[in-house]
Amino acid sequence: MADNTATYEDKDATAFFEEVEKEKKNDYETCSASQAFDAVFQCYTLGSQAINYYRYGTKKDCSGKWEDFKFCLKTKTKSSEIADAMIKEHQAAKESLKRRGRNSEEVWEARQ
Repeated sequence: MADNTATYEDKDATAFFEEVEKEKKNDYETCSASQAFDAVFQCYTLGSQAINYYRYGTKKDCSGKWEDFKFCLKTKTKSSEIADAMIKEHQAAKESLKRRGRNSEEVWEARQ
């Protein structure tokens, strides 16, 4: 009986490690929860807030960094394929939002 259990566990372990190796071969987008948390923490530091207050006269808004951290945590519970799609969609949305705002390219378009 112990021999059958060992064989069953070996098959499960082998299947698991094969899946892990397969996942490594795919080039999925990932996000680092620790880096996202560090960005949130850095945003709330006294130095960062002081610089923003000196430059703009207001407290720095860290809600975007906090949302990125929460989003990263959400992707950790998903499969690699789903997380990859979620991350790419999130990055595209952030990029389009950034492009909608004012930027230095407007100056160069006006000069031409």
